[in-house]
Amino acid sequence: MKRSFGGQITLIVLVIFLTLLLLSMATQVLYKRLTVEVISEELKASADAASDMTELLGANTVRTHEQLCVQLNYTARATGNDTVVCNESGTIIACSCSLQNCQHLGYQFAHEFLDSASPDAAVCRENLEIGCYRENRIAAVRMVRTRTGAVRYVVSSYSAAAVNKRMTKAGRINALVILAVIVIAVPMVWFITQRQMKPIKQMTVAARRMAHGQMDVRVDVDDTDTAELNELAMAFNNMAQALAKAEQNRQDFVANVSHELKTPMTTISGYMEGMLDGTIPPEQQAKYMAITAGEVKRLSRLVRSMLDISRIQDQGIPDERKRNFDLCQTVGEVLLSFEQQINVKHLEVKVDLPDQGAGTYADPDAITQVVYNLIDNAVKFCPDGGELGLRVSQAKGGKYLVAVRNTGPTIPPEELPLVFNRFHKTDKSRSEDRNGWGLGLYIVKTIILGHEEDIYVTSRDGVTEFSFTMPKVNL
Repeated sequence: MKRSFGGQITLIVLVIFLTLLLLSMATQVLYKRLTVEVISEELKASADAASDMTELLGANTVRTHEQLCVQLNYTARATGNDTVVCNESGTIIACSCSLQNCQHLGYQFAHEFLDSASPDAAVCRENLEIGCYRENRIAAVRMVRTRTGAVRYVVSSYSAAAVNKRMTKAGRINALVILAVIVIAVPMVWFITQRQMKPIKQMTVAARRMAHGQMDVRVDVDDTDTAELNELAMAFNNMAQALAKAEQNRQDFVANVSHELKTPMTTISGYMEGMLDGTIPPEQQAKYMAITAGEVKRLSRLVRSMLDISRIQDQGIPDERKRNFDLCQTVGEVLLSFEQQINVKHLEVKVDLPDQGAGTYADPDAITQVVYNLIDNAVKFCPDGGELGLRVSQAKGGKYLVAVRNTGPTIPPEELPLVFNRFHKTDKSRSEDRNGWGLGLYIVKTIILGHEEDIYVTSRDGVTEFSFTMPKVNL
């Protein structure tokens, strides 16, 4: 984690540095271009001003040249540019330097440079090598005619080295800015990254604890964190809660299976040992063998039920097993199979089925099992002389509603959300329902959900009703 955290900071700082470096380089280029353009405009203005003065001079005398040098010197002090005046052959005859120390007088300019001059406006050239200055200059030249008709060339120039000095100063400032930004950014990046890594580190520790079986760990959700980190923390907590619930369900499932298997296995083992060691006399062995066979069949039914549930949960209801059939006919056939149990308990049966039938599209065998389990459950808990009801009616959304109800003790409200759980029984001792596994309603829910339909239960005022939906089709 330290390596990842340090690498992240290094990467962010490197990105900041490269960004500032590129920005500084681009700024340097633009600043130099702008500086050269400004200086060029100033040189052109100086050349134009000096040309106006030169145009007024008539005689080509030393006195006249001295006066011109004085004027050029004033202009140079004001602008910082050096200005010279050349005769028609390109020889410097006047300079903006002081008269006593000027070393530029008499210097001969190259004709190709002077030939570019125009009488209308000054022309500027960059990085021009001028021998009398012993350095490259930025120079503007303009041709002018005096009152006497003589041709003169006015050249205003500025040191290229001075421009480079400006760039060097600007570069130093940029370097200081980059350094200052890095110095400020590194602690800020470290602080922000450390804060963002905190919940991630918590999740790592929590995940390790969960890997060791501690399913109660949770990650704190801090309102000061970013929305994304909060969402990640909440998602982690939801996942942890789901895993804890799944682990609890697994433990409950193992405990329930162990409990359900314990009794028949103990019975089978006890009777078999009794017959082997002679405790059970031969004349009674047939009786106990029948009891043992019944227990084996119960175990077989449990295994088949669990396999059916697992298959439906993994694969759903295959389309090749679905077909159109009449719900009313299915309900009627299942009800007839309970005729003996209904007569024994003297139940009053009320049936409400559509006269025209109720066509649906589903797995008929699976729906038959659903109706069978619901009726079996209703008959089992309906008291002697009670009422059993079956109804098929139209529901919203182009569906049918199949309802099975019975009178008798109602299910406590706190038990209603649990009735569809596997191995759940309202009688925790399981003594009332000796032959049941607590899987009937769980199988019902699994089959209905496998058809992407809904199932409901209500229990109040001495009436319990289970109902589920089925799609409506024309037969």
